[in-house]
Amino acid sequence: MEVIAPNLGQSGTDIKIETWFKAVGDKVEKGELLFQFSNDKLSEEVAAPASGTLTKILVPEGETVAPGKPIAEIE
Repeated sequence: MEVIAPNLGQSGTDIKIETWFKAVGDKVEKGELLFQFSNDKLSEEVAAPASGTLTKILVPEGETVAPGKPIAEIE
């Protein structure tokens, strides 16, 4: 399952991945905090959308990404 960058509504502002709370290979549970992002208006933590193993991080800490783009994979 792809983890998608949050869409913050009409602003369409890119987000910056601040912190990954899990590393590749870690088990994650649905609802468990997975990463923190920020943009020019807010900073927010995001929970895992599914349980499984974090197999890929596509956007590392400190990088920016457009809303709706894949940022990680959970299998």
